[in-house]
Amino acid sequence: MTVRGINGRGTTGPAGPPADAREIKGRTTVVEVLRMFPSGEAAGLMSRLSWPCAHCSGAFHEPLAVAAKRHRNSPQLVLEAFRALCTPDGPSEDLIRQAAVKSTDR
Repeated sequence: MTVRGINGRGTTGPAGPPADAREIKGRTTVVEVLRMFPSGEAAGLMSRLSWPCAHCSGAFHEPLAVAAKRHRNSPQLVLEAFRALCTPDGPSEDLIRQAAVKSTDR
């Protein structure tokens, strides 16, 4: 199975269910998403969101929705962007830009 990431290149899903067969939810952890895209698409998206999660030991236990809140991003838009990694075109530039917006509420 081929999955298209944010760079448009195809990657082969990890062992187990293909990446697009497994739904990405708010409770899906950062590490689970990184493992779903071994060629780096999820890490690239995290970088575009200004998340250092790929290098944080908390990533093993932190769900995406919590990471979005911690980094002041919209959990809904972040989940849409990560789910779009499972589509043939990947997330659009507009979606990534929207998901990367930091909330000023703190």
